[in-house]
Amino acid sequence: MSSAENPDIESVDAWQDADLGPVKAWIQFPGFRDSKFFAECLNRLVTGRDINVIVTASSETGVGKTTLAVALAMLLDQHGWTAEKAAVANAEEYDRLYDEVGPGSALILDEAEKAMDSRRGMSSSSVELSQTFATKRYRQVFSILTAPSKSWIDNRLGSDAADYWIQAQETERGRIKGEAICYRLRTNEHYEQEYVDRTETITWPNLDGLPEFERLDERKVALLEHDGDGSKYVTQSEMEDRVEEAEDNARTEERNKIIRCLDDEVDALSQEDIGNLSAIDLSSSRVGQIANGDT
Repeated sequence: MSSAENPDIESVDAWQDADLGPVKAWIQFPGFRDSKFFAECLNRLVTGRDINVIVTASSETGVGKTTLAVALAMLLDQHGWTAEKAAVANAEEYDRLYDEVGPGSALILDEAEKAMDSRRGMSSSSVELSQTFATKRYRQVFSILTAPSKSWIDNRLGSDAADYWIQAQETERGRIKGEAICYRLRTNEHYEQEYVDRTETITWPNLDGLPEFERLDERKVALLEHDGDGSKYVTQSEMEDRVEEAEDNARTEERNKIIRCLDDEVDALSQEDIGNLSAIDLSSSRVGQIANGDT
């Protein structure tokens, strides 16, 4: 029966002006609404399960990973997505948000590679993010993580950490295309095999001028941009390296003070004797340099 025959059935055009809350996006973007990915998301929602999504790009940067992640969050969040439901390069914040948001919410962890120590795959940040993203699957939350590549996720979080992998595409000139290839990720535990099934190509809307997207973008810029003193963002490994360097410098300075004190005040000890002390362990020539201030 057509809408003309049944006055209770509104046309899609009429719905465009209706106040439908978060689900209005389903009407505005029928291509996404009709996708297999969206159908699986709804299935997870009504059956009380989470869904984890990895968003990567077909090139290194600049083809809209964050834009795609925000579009997905806006289309999926049953309460209306806001920039407060995104963590930027911060695994601990993402973990906190997961425990705070209501069922049917969509969370984003943007710049996941900066939230984890790339040089120490089993750092505390890596372990915490792995536990949250891969094992917290009980609150009906749509988790969206942007990362450099699927292999990066496999190496850091495990190949079975996500349900879908969505790869943003670029034009021939390397610009944002507004299209992404969607892959369903499955694991056969019995045969210990993993399957990557390409399901479809999805499109997403242009978010230019959208206040929530701009708020998230401002947070990213504030956190990750470089100023005259270098990057405002410091990875965990960089912080650990700086601490280790400061501790080494402090130990070296204390050792040098001891050497100078022994050389000046203990006549019975030669510079060779000082160098042979277990706490010093240096050649006599190096002890002489330190004692004379030639360091």
